[in-house]
Amino acid sequence: MANAASGVAVAEECTARFQELRTARAHRFVVFKIDGSLEQVVVDKVGPRDAGFDDLTASLPADGCRYAVYDHDFTIGDATAQGAAGEAPRSKIFFVSWSPATADVKSKMVYASSCEGFKKELDGVQIDLQATEPSELTLDVLNDHVS
Repeated sequence: MANAASGVAVAEECTARFQELRTARAHRFVVFKIDGSLEQVVVDKVGPRDAGFDDLTASLPADGCRYAVYDHDFTIGDATAQGAAGEAPRSKIFFVSWSPATADVKSKMVYASSCEGFKKELDGVQIDLQATEPSELTLDVLNDHVS
């Protein structure tokens, strides 16, 4: 179904890959792009479960907009956790809206107007991030959001 604000539809593969990430933990991240005809959000890249955060950031073009979801694993101190360290494993799914300053204005406008409609298709996203440069998308930024 097309997004009312932008007219951009979401390919079924997008929700399928997201559900694989969320429920089966089959992927570490999924990067999405709006196709060349500006009609549909499609899957651009899927990161395997053993991929790291650097693999995600390397998948984001320096001069093009993208959306991404990232399954971030971390630990928190927990008195009831098993093990000597008292650390409990956790996971949060981040939605990233990547819109670098060097991207063309039309692209930034289409991505911005399609963002909310696309996020609604991804039921289970827990934290939303917007980044316009690499310094706004680091592991420290992710860890700040989960602490």
